[in-house]
Amino acid sequence: MNNQVLRNPALLIGAAVIGGAVAFALESWSNHGAHTTAGESRISTDSGNAKGGAQRWWDPMIGPSSITDHPGKSAMGMDMVPFTDKAASGAGLTIDPAIVQNMGVQTAPVTRGPLQVTIRAVGLFTLPEPGLHDITLKMGGWIDKLYADQEGMHIGTGEPLFALYSPELQVAEQELISAVQSRRALDPADSTALRNEADNLVASAQRKLQLWDVDEHEIEAIAKADRPPRDIVFRSPATGHLESKMIVQGSAIQPGMKLLSIADHTTMWLDAEVYEGQIPLVKMGQTVKVTLDAIPGKTFAGKITFIYPHVDHTTRTLMVRATFDNPGFDLKPGMYADASVIAEPVADAIQVPQGAVIDTGTKQIAFIAEDEGHFSPRTVRVGIRADDDRLQIVDGLAVGETVVTSGQFLMDVESRTNEAIAKLNGATAPVSQPSEPAAMPQGPSAGAASQPSPQPMPMPMPMPMKP
Repeated sequence: MNNQVLRNPALLIGAAVIGGAVAFALESWSNHGAHTTAGESRISTDSGNAKGGAQRWWDPMIGPSSITDHPGKSAMGMDMVPFTDKAASGAGLTIDPAIVQNMGVQTAPVTRGPLQVTIRAVGLFTLPEPGLHDITLKMGGWIDKLYADQEGMHIGTGEPLFALYSPELQVAEQELISAVQSRRALDPADSTALRNEADNLVASAQRKLQLWDVDEHEIEAIAKADRPPRDIVFRSPATGHLESKMIVQGSAIQPGMKLLSIADHTTMWLDAEVYEGQIPLVKMGQTVKVTLDAIPGKTFAGKITFIYPHVDHTTRTLMVRATFDNPGFDLKPGMYADASVIAEPVADAIQVPQGAVIDTGTKQIAFIAEDEGHFSPRTVRVGIRADDDRLQIVDGLAVGETVVTSGQFLMDVESRTNEAIAKLNGATAPVSQPSEPAAMPQGPSAGAASQPSPQPMPMPMPMPMKP
């Protein structure tokens, strides 16, 4: 049977591969234990008032679950690595200066000063409601001539909109003409009372036409005429664009019917949405600057004129309205704009660079750089975010302290590892700066522990046999 195995090339190759893999794994495990012991001894955790702790052993390949109170072999067959289990309360990190440089740790002082805040939002230009005008009539008739015949056309104040024939207007016109002619026919010797009555009749006829929105020029022309004209021209009460029209030439209209809609474009509204957390920074009268993709390189400025009283529960945003002058009609309804609300600056605030604060989702942490390579974490409360990538610190830091602005994420990982170990050890106090139990005991035992374990002998590779 041995001869059959030796004659089978597949079995020989499989045995060679398995033997090499086992030898490589044993060698890698042994080297990893030695490297971990030697390399991680340059980062240690300290515990403030703690003077020492119990001696424990662990296997770095397995992790905190392998921690034990006696030396020996781990479940993977590796020699256990010793470390000192120190108290957990007030823990920090002490890092060798060379490691600090390799980690790219940078620091910055905590300062006090003004903070300028700009709220950025996306806005939509809309027509201002006070500039919307609906054209309706108080009598019925027919449109004999339509001058405002294209939606979107610009119309100035006093320009003709349409000419209307109305039997009701014909009667009112005739009343005015008759009153004027009666007053003109009075004799100079007639009494004052008779003259006053004639003046009142003329004024009454004119007032009736005015209440029907007939233009003053049309009323004067009717008073001078000998017979009422067939059509009366109605003119625009405002300057703007014809937004919509419901009539064409020859249309029959009824009293109260909406005929035309005119919108004034010389002023535009911008409706922008700001996030819920930015609401306290928004005030009436603040300057809003916008830029548009349609007009690159140009900035438009307006003022906040209205703040909505409610928050949109779906987007958690508040609508803010700004008013812009638009004399050249560059701003058009429906345009999107990138808006910047210039909020009132915070005059005096404790501040740090934005990179100095780690936001875990439930709290914010900053690392304080102390003497001799010691770093300690501290929970802080953050306020507003300024334009120059600086954060307002409401609580937790004082002016003059030094915070870590780069490399603190590696410290946070080290700190969380120590916290996990402390929980497994049954520590009585939570650790805010955990670290892996990489600190090696000092003294003669440290040197012995750092020596690599004996290297296993490689398994001989069987030589293939010729069949």
